[in-house]
Amino acid sequence: MKVTAPALSRQAFVRRLEHRSHQSGRAGAICGDTFQKSFLELQYCMFEEQKLCQVEHFVCPACTPHMLAVSVDGNRKHYRFKKSKRTDEPSMFEGIFLARDDDVSSFVNLIRSHLKGRPGEGVCGTSTFTAGRETSSKSSAKLDEEGLEIAVCRHGCLLRGLNHYRGEIFTYPMYLQNEVAQISNVSFFCMDVTCRYWPYLKKVAENLPEFKGLTEMKPFLSVMHAKAHNGKCEVRWGGRSQEGAGNTIGEEVEQVNSFLSRGALTTKYMTKSVRADMITLQSIAWNKRKEENLHKALAQRFSKKAVQRAAEEAASLKALREQLNLSLETPNQWVSDVRQWASTAVLQHQRASRTCRVKLMM
Repeated sequence: MKVTAPALSRQAFVRRLEHRSHQSGRAGAICGDTFQKSFLELQYCMFEEQKLCQVEHFVCPACTPHMLAVSVDGNRKHYRFKKSKRTDEPSMFEGIFLARDDDVSSFVNLIRSHLKGRPGEGVCGTSTFTAGRETSSKSSAKLDEEGLEIAVCRHGCLLRGLNHYRGEIFTYPMYLQNEVAQISNVSFFCMDVTCRYWPYLKKVAENLPEFKGLTEMKPFLSVMHAKAHNGKCEVRWGGRSQEGAGNTIGEEVEQVNSFLSRGALTTKYMTKSVRADMITLQSIAWNKRKEENLHKALAQRFSKKAVQRAAEEAASLKALREQLNLSLETPNQWVSDVRQWASTAVLQHQRASRTCRVKLMM
């Protein structure tokens, strides 16, 4: 139900179960906390079972290990209030999809210790982008986690995510880029503010050589967001101008955000550990549904391309035939003539070979 209806709350689901129990003649209330804990424990046991069977939940079967493009963007709707209940109990799915907060914090401190940021540098032409900043302050004192930063492949499969606490700063996508680079060979790195992020990445690589390998990826400005940038920026960084990118759009993360955002209404009131577990379970379910339908989507996509290519070649052949003033039977006649010439050449070769053998025997 959390996959088909992500906004469904635990309380509403438990009430449905209680109503069903009363209809069946059973009595007794269901404890929501116990129900939730048992559900998460069951899901974790199933996850471990699948792990033993070498099932990879956050890997795209179509573009691994050589990914053409990875898209990174933030989701500010998945915030969580500070007044929500806190618990010292760790998340069951800690570090599986959402990166550990301590690891992200250490990464951010490492970058900031070697690079002095300049806040407010999110301007491109007449547009100002809140995601195009090197540093940012907390937007609200009422919030704990301010949202998510996620990375997806060009097929829409979730790869990695993290919680952000200081808005969408450049260090967060850099962390995800570094994580993805360790498991896959990525050609293009897609962002909404690539024009501002890439100079920042090069500046970091100059101060920290261990991140120099990240600059070997090619920058890719998302096609739709490029319309909000100035003309020179769109031509230089835009996805349509990148050789080898094909039909990559770079907006695939928006499709995933539309799914995850439907469950943001309930997760903002959850505890920290439960929120992380539920987001991980929803991400696993999303990738499973993607994988089950991926062969159909790719087959349909290639079928459309084949039909389109066939129509283009037929039109080209028709134009060439009209240009050379040829009839429909002329190409068939050419094929027949070529086959006849080939058979004649084979017979002549066989006769010459027999004549040579006879002369050698004499």
